[in-house]
Amino acid sequence: MKVLLANPFVERMHQELAYAENFRPPLGLAYCAALLERAGHAVEIHDALLLGTRPDAFARMLRRAKPDVVGLSIYSPTRYESFRTAQLVRDTLGPSVPIVAGGPHVSAVPEDTLAHVEAIDHVVAGEGDEALLELCEVLARGGDASAVPGVWTRRGEGVVSGPVRPNIPDLDALPKPARHLLPMTRYGTRMPSTMRAATTLLTSRGCPARCTFCTRDWFSRETRLHSPEYIVDELEEVIGRWGFRGVIFQDDTFTLNKKRIARLCDLIEERKLRFEWLATTRVDCLTLDLLKRMRSAGCRVVTFGAESMNPETLRWLHKGFTVEQVRRAVDWANEAGVTVRCSYLMGIGDETEEDLRRSIREARALKVSKLKANVGLSIYPGTPLHPMAVAAGVLPADYSFAEGWRDERRRYGNGETPRWYTPHVPLERLLELRRETEVNVLFTRPSLDLVRHRARKFAKRLVRHPGETVRHVAQFARAALGGSSLRSDDASPRVGP
Repeated sequence: MKVLLANPFVERMHQELAYAENFRPPLGLAYCAALLERAGHAVEIHDALLLGTRPDAFARMLRRAKPDVVGLSIYSPTRYESFRTAQLVRDTLGPSVPIVAGGPHVSAVPEDTLAHVEAIDHVVAGEGDEALLELCEVLARGGDASAVPGVWTRRGEGVVSGPVRPNIPDLDALPKPARHLLPMTRYGTRMPSTMRAATTLLTSRGCPARCTFCTRDWFSRETRLHSPEYIVDELEEVIGRWGFRGVIFQDDTFTLNKKRIARLCDLIEERKLRFEWLATTRVDCLTLDLLKRMRSAGCRVVTFGAESMNPETLRWLHKGFTVEQVRRAVDWANEAGVTVRCSYLMGIGDETEEDLRRSIREARALKVSKLKANVGLSIYPGTPLHPMAVAAGVLPADYSFAEGWRDERRRYGNGETPRWYTPHVPLERLLELRRETEVNVLFTRPSLDLVRHRARKFAKRLVRHPGETVRHVAQFARAALGGSSLRSDDASPRVGP
């Protein structure tokens, strides 16, 4: 069969990623394509988000490609544009070409998707590699798609599903992602430490943590790991074949198995691979010795989801670590010579303004190069937060994430993903606090390297996106000149673990 896998175009996201130079290869599609290719199917990947393929051009591409099956990757923030892309495929190719949806959003709510989006014929829930391959082979011989494990399909007026598909136990048995089907030289991801061109790589699947907002519930908490040998083989490919000297590991918790990462570091040095890399992990999955080992093997940046410096908020989020562990991990990374970046949530749970101000002051004391503050918490389907939001009256019990998708006003960045905000602080005040936080962090403990990095980044953005850059500078200047109640470095009581 001829299979077309597509990453749908989203106008505003395309603009944001172009401005941030942060386009990343769709590795999920590339994994599926690799398995299909190995089985003898003809596969094409079209990353419309990267290429800026708007509807008319996308329709022309479809007519040229003439696929037997079309697969779309769908995420909750961009679901409406993706549903309209599915309808565009149907209108262009007709009812004889099956349309398959996969990805995080439809994995969480397959019935809701199929009930409201008539253009989608099948949903692959969970890991799509083997399920999509089996589905394509069943469709090729005219078989019953509803018998395929992990696949939901429409039957008459209802929706049926096959048996639950177990997760792939041995990730090393999978072929490496089909990067040769992607325009690799056009992806614009950069190492935050040096602005060096980088690509992404995934070394594990699953995460055992139980964070309130995490979408892993509809995949699996079962963690499976690529072997260090598999990883370095893939690293040699992205460095040697594609010429990248920066790698961003996209694992949820890169250092979950510390011995595996220590072995990986050994292999990187044994094979004399020269590249810089970034990893994301949890603050309770590190040691000072491991950070030093990672630094020696090329790790330059680690990112943590610190989330909050309020113990009560961390417990509400079910993070499973303490404020003291956040401080300790940041101190260890600094001692090891690894740059730290943290994400941070504001205005969630039952926080008051005093809780927020105290937490922000604590967060500002961390020696990090970036503190990314996010206001509120997106409510994604399939997360523990979803039923909590229904119980609290934030969402109605019958809320549909797909209903009304034809309305062109519903789109990414238009407030269509429901969010949880603390009831004790008005949203406008939360946004003011975030602006003050960003101003303060920008001027907190600047280093020469950090100043150089930001200057290079600003210069590039000014040349490539002058209008947007000027607007951002104006917003920052207004926040800076407006004064900040967080600006003082007066000692305040530390929040205990």
